[in-house]
Amino acid sequence: MIARFIKDTAGAAAPLMASGIAAGALLLVLTLTQVLNHLHKRELQATADLVALIAVRDQDYSLTKARAVLADQGFDPDTFDIVVEPGQYEPDPALDPQARFTPALQPYNAAQVELRSANTTRIRSDDRPWRARAEATAARQDMVSFAIASRLVRLEGGYSGAVLAALSGYSGAISVMDYRALADARVSVPGFLDALALEAGLMAVSYDTLLDSRVKLGEALNAAMTAMGSDAPAILDVLARQSAHTNRQVRIGDILSLDPGMTRAGLASGAQIGLADLVMASALAAQGGQQVGVAVSAPLASIDLGIGQPPQFASIYGAGLEGAEAHTRQLGLDVSVGAGLGRLSVDIENATATARLVSLTCHGDGRAEARFEVQTSPATARIGGALGLLGSLLNVDLSSGRTVEAVLTTEHMESGEPEIIRSGLGAQVNLLGLGLPLSGALNHSLGVVDALLVDMGLTIGESELYLRDVRCGRPFLVG
Repeated sequence: MIARFIKDTAGAAAPLMASGIAAGALLLVLTLTQVLNHLHKRELQATADLVALIAVRDQDYSLTKARAVLADQGFDPDTFDIVVEPGQYEPDPALDPQARFTPALQPYNAAQVELRSANTTRIRSDDRPWRARAEATAARQDMVSFAIASRLVRLEGGYSGAVLAALSGYSGAISVMDYRALADARVSVPGFLDALALEAGLMAVSYDTLLDSRVKLGEALNAAMTAMGSDAPAILDVLARQSAHTNRQVRIGDILSLDPGMTRAGLASGAQIGLADLVMASALAAQGGQQVGVAVSAPLASIDLGIGQPPQFASIYGAGLEGAEAHTRQLGLDVSVGAGLGRLSVDIENATATARLVSLTCHGDGRAEARFEVQTSPATARIGGALGLLGSLLNVDLSSGRTVEAVLTTEHMESGEPEIIRSGLGAQVNLLGLGLPLSGALNHSLGVVDALLVDMGLTIGESELYLRDVRCGRPFLVG
């Protein structure tokens, strides 16, 4: 009986087929589940990437913004657990990729986003509430080109023309109009350096090598003419031709200061410097630190104006990030008034000014705001009398030494106008107003010095901050 049952195969195909179909259906369900979960994870990762990119682009790291992005993509934000953590990303190849992002470190330039999607199907055997998890980190690099120039010793009017003529060795007269043409003109820094390299036969060298090179004063002025083209004022051509007959040389690094390792590609195309500053600094640097005297006529006094301190320079940034600094050092003035026992000398020592980029904010409409901290180091007026009777006893601090905040916008960049930073006693020196213990005769001489410095446009504890170029970087994924 049993043997007959074992040998009977009628109807065996049906249960086998049913078992096969059941196994195939189960396999199909598992496969589809894996495929759907994989697609869901990819979709979730893409969504996390998008949330991070938009948070960094708009510099809005709130959950409200993240939920709005999810809603715009057709998702229900309530079905997600969302974490957005702003921080700072440092693209340092020496650091491990995981260590390049520091949460909560300001100023923010990156964001890390974590998304977890709710498990609404409950297919998984462990019945976990979250179906999948995705993490994304995005960053951006906003860069700015800026420069700081001096107003601590700023010569304007006829005196400035006389000073420039003496510095450059020009035998003619530089009028107020000529000097104003120089003061109003701007020179492209990349164009000037490229023209200077060509003029001096220094092609195919790095900017570091170029800055350490010495060229003739005439070559520097010719390079400025080449960089400006038809915009070069006529007086620049006169000075260049006059300087071509001399062998005085200037080290380029005494005129301009660039970041170490700066390349032509890295230097912002909008980086500029004032032509008057460039010409004056070039001429002064060519003096080799020697004093240049200029006789100035003034009522009731004989005044000798000497200029011989290191030239002004501006640090030119091609890719300045938050925390970058630019420095300027100033010319110094020695003013002597009177004769005999009534002779008075006023030495205004050179000072320095530093601008530090605190933050750069790029708005969605293309506007940008750069926030700076500017500090002018204490400038000092040293007053001496005839035959050293006063010696160097009177040293007057002309700067408050405080840090001043300044905000420059896109409008400053478009107009080319600087922000005037005042961190000292103001636009007028007013040495008499300092209440110095001087005799009547010396007070009279000091008043003459006051009038002269005001006529020259001399300002104490001031600087000009220029915003040259702003590059609002596009957000990118990292990590």
